Amino acid sequence: MKKLLKDFDTLDGSLLIRSPNWLGDAVMSLPAIKGFKDLIGSASLLIATPQKLSFLWTLCPFVDEILEMTNSKNIFENIRKLRNKKDIQMAVLFTRSIRTALECKLAGIPLVIGYGRTDQSIFLDKRIVIPKSKEPWHQAQTYLFFSQALGAKAELSLPPLQLPNHWRKTSSPLIVSVCPGAEYGPAKRWFSSHFAWVCRQLKDKYGCHIQILGGEKDRPPCEQLKKELPEAENLSGKTTLAEFFERIFSSHLLLCNDSGAMHVGSLLQTPTVAIFGSTDPQKTAPIGGPCRIIYEKVDCSPCFLRKCPIDFKCMQAVEPRKVFEACDQLLSSQRKSFTSE
Repeated sequence: MKKLLKDFDTLDGSLLIRSPNWLGDAVMSLPAIKGFKDLIGSASLLIATPQKLSFLWTLCPFVDEILEMTNSKNIFENIRKLRNKKDIQMAVLFTRSIRTALECKLAGIPLVIGYGRTDQSIFLDKRIVIPKSKEPWHQAQTYLFFSQALGAKAELSLPPLQLPNHWRKTSSPLIVSVCPGAEYGPAKRWFSSHFAWVCRQLKDKYGCHIQILGGEKDRPPCEQLKKELPEAENLSGKTTLAEFFERIFSSHLLLCNDSGAMHVGSLLQTPTVAIFGSTDPQKTAPIGGPCRIIYEKVDCSPCFLRKCPIDFKCMQAVEPRKVFEACDQLLSSQRKSFTSE
């Protein structure tokens, strides 16, 4: 470890960090990555990221360069991209796949660091092992431990972003964004009919504009919600990631499942109500705020399955009235804050 810390102290090239592949995980890795930048000082921090997440990293002033990676079956395209960055002295992998480690090794990066006790370990020069614990680690804490083990003084808080100047949050009408999807699988998705009921109550009370957001893979649950709630604006699959971020930033409330959207809301400080089913808030709850978590633990949860094989009792237990009350409290606070300005 002492030798490794010395390598950071004398780093005069670039440090490459391979970002997580999921939007929510990428947001949760931000505190650790900011810690790495603080550690290396004036040396260059390069983020290798799936192209679909590239916009997130443009908002981070501590990232010096972004390298978009492909997910095609031909890994040599990524290897060529890495080789073209001839000053990379060290790579830190926040992924656990064999492929990302192999790409770095074949690109000739001198020092590749990743998770120990994983399939990729054989291709690593240094392995970081996350200690076992009786209580589940929050995902952000695993990234944080990784960076701290390498000498970074990172803290569990989201770093400041550099947001576009033209982004605005208007006082009227109040905007509620609803994200009924969850790319991981249907076990993380609350019922469209329940989302629709909550939105109707909010619209009746506040006269708010309801917009449905989601990526291309979220179209089915978003289209189902549109059928249940015809007055809503359905933008699923119609926005870039930048537009998706801007829409959430300009919203007065975000209602969603445990998903990437939830973490974007947290990152942008948009009041959020998030519904958990098959997953565990102790592991993936937002690390920003303000956010209200709705979670009804049942005997089979958390199962972390993509699809429920039985009766979906974890989501059945989440009552629409309870979700509405959480939304009502946050939206009422938003209206008061804008009225007082």
